[in-house]
Amino acid sequence: MSDYLQEVEWSLPQVLYVFLGGIIGAFITTAGVLVWQGSELNILTFVASFAGQAGGNLIVMWILSVRSGTGSFRRDYGLTIEIGHWWGIPAGFGLQIGVVILTAPLLRVLFPEGAPQQGVAEITEGTTTVLEGIMIVLMVGVAAPVVEEILFRGMLLSRLLRSMSSIWAVVVQAMVFSGIHLLDPNAIAALPGLFVIGLVLGFAALRSRNLSLPILIHAGVNLTAAVLLIFGGGLAEWLEEVSEPEIVQAILSLAG
Repeated sequence: MSDYLQEVEWSLPQVLYVFLGGIIGAFITTAGVLVWQGSELNILTFVASFAGQAGGNLIVMWILSVRSGTGSFRRDYGLTIEIGHWWGIPAGFGLQIGVVILTAPLLRVLFPEGAPQQGVAEITEGTTTVLEGIMIVLMVGVAAPVVEEILFRGMLLSRLLRSMSSIWAVVVQAMVFSGIHLLDPNAIAALPGLFVIGLVLGFAALRSRNLSLPILIHAGVNLTAAVLLIFGGGLAEWLEEVSEPEIVQAILSLAG
């Protein structure tokens, strides 16, 4: 058994509590915004949903940390950022592009009419203001990597390592990480890429012995998609002219 983040022995039900906390948080904030501004889905709705999900996750994580752990996110979840792992962000850029190029031929076979686009990409493409761009970067490039790494590589991976080998634990958590994205059915085209990214993040967590490296790699992956989302109109069209359109759409789909 690995000693990776075993100071607190998280259980699978506790992992589920955190996940459900995010769903409830997203539902409450999204419903509130829709009641306030009407039924139209836009950037504000996306940000509210994302913030509510992250907030719900973090609240449950904090409660569990206080009740079952030490009360320290660093000790209980391995939440830390080490300056020496700065290279994780450019590595994430490279991982995003590499995974997309690797999976593009498969997507072309599975979706000859074009892969479906996730709702997040449809809402956030063509962002028009600086404030909207900042909000997308904060949600996609900062909040998502931190919260998802705590959940999948902090809690789930450490739990799996208590009952299976390191390789199988990494594989299983990558399957769960990619499968969760099917809450948006259009994310089915992104599953192969998300699975590969989940594998890399899992092994990165084992290497760094905490969440520093996987958080930074995850941020690099998501920021690549965020740039295309923010400058979606002009930049995405130009990239589609000089490369395969499926590659651009795949990049947009992997902001997970």
